[in-house]
Amino acid sequence: MNEDIEELIKILKGKGLNNSIRLGILIALYYVNGYVTFTDLLRSLDIPRSSLHEHLNILRREGLIEIRRAITVMGVRTVIRITEQGKLVVKKYMEIMRRLSNNENHKP
Repeated sequence: MNEDIEELIKILKGKGLNNSIRLGILIALYYVNGYVTFTDLLRSLDIPRSSLHEHLNILRREGLIEIRRAITVMGVRTVIRITEQGKLVVKKYMEIMRRLSNNENHKP
């Protein structure tokens, strides 16, 4: 099997990223590169509140995100941001996907 595919499978087998919603949350947080409120994520994902809590807690336990309470102009809110470890995982995932995509484009 291709090394990139093996590495991709290894990344996606981790508890944090073995779910498409968690992968999407992490990629979104990577591109935001700052804090996002729980409410904003909830609206964007259109999933039950309890499901989002569970996904975020899994990502937090894996060390991929940070969750804290913050004072905003709208009052105290739960905010989430990606950790350095989370950024490294997303970068690695994107690099592998890019290489696989480039390999696909060069097949005869």
